[in-house]
Amino acid sequence: MTADNGDSVEKGDGHGGRSISFRDVSLLARVAALCGFDIESVLSDVGIRVSDMQDDGDPGDVHLITTMMDFGVRRSTRAYFPFALGEHYAFEHTPEVQTFLATCSSLREALWLLDFLPHFVHPSMTARYDIAGDRFTIYFELHDASGALVSSPGLTETVLVVLNRVLNQLLGQHSCPDITFRHRPMTNLAAYEKQFGSLPRFGGSFDGASHPLGLLDHPIPGSSPALHAKMRLLLEQRLKQLQEVDGLEKALSGLLRHSPAMTVGQASKRLGIETRTLQRRLKKTGSSFAAIQAQARFQAAKNMLADHDLDIDTIALKLGFADRTTFSKSFSKWSGLPPATYRRVRASQGADRR
Repeated sequence: MTADNGDSVEKGDGHGGRSISFRDVSLLARVAALCGFDIESVLSDVGIRVSDMQDDGDPGDVHLITTMMDFGVRRSTRAYFPFALGEHYAFEHTPEVQTFLATCSSLREALWLLDFLPHFVHPSMTARYDIAGDRFTIYFELHDASGALVSSPGLTETVLVVLNRVLNQLLGQHSCPDITFRHRPMTNLAAYEKQFGSLPRFGGSFDGASHPLGLLDHPIPGSSPALHAKMRLLLEQRLKQLQEVDGLEKALSGLLRHSPAMTVGQASKRLGIETRTLQRRLKKTGSSFAAIQAQARFQAAKNMLADHDLDIDTIALKLGFADRTTFSKSFSKWSGLPPATYRRVRASQGADRR
């Protein structure tokens, strides 16, 4: 679950490929005890063992983590595993993140970290926030190595518990967000209402949490602008180091997944390289900024079209298109259908499944 180097838990067959960090196993063991089961039995059931002093830096395959979460839910006899895990998770491996959050002057500053969730927490995780009317919504997704969307109800619930807990700690007050899950309830509804302060909406078109817009710029007690700027600089430096390991194309894809309207100049600045250098290095890999941005825009467009509160003009603007016509031409090229038709077809398919 963490993205930094550490001892690992590997498949018992010795073939490698899937592992999770030893640090995460320690956390899982503590939470499992609170929930009334032994984490060792779960590790055994999913076919992995603790390796002796291995340091391969593998953050853990998202499908493996999903399987472990499913086992944890089924084995829990006391506390509900995803909620307990979310309440005990901390950014222990990145103290810069903890200090960055503690010194923010507003949630808007804190949410800068969402762009870098794949680097600082797990490469499968992506998150972004959008403003609509008098609300802002944090959207969360999991993707495997191929880029395909992964359904992991337990892990998604854990992440939203962590996000809600962090926001409450920053604000110094208890907020009651409007939670939406794609999946159906995994435990009794009273447990959800107790955890989040209100009953989530299940079977939605996205996973996320909606908050009053006023909280976005609400002053955070104890902010420290000078220390905050220092922590941001340290995080940006660490991000550059991670990008060197992950590869430029992957780093750019992550940026554009969260900010599909970003220009090549803005992306270059975020990545800390000259625009011409970025374009030249992408060309060497057989790719281009335009191609990677098109993929990110297509995925973002599909997600936004699933939200019927967003009109097509607004979606075009959010994706960085000059107007609705330009967006419609591009989307038709990507999907074979105009945006409005695609939205109707998807809505019809969803109604048929229900």
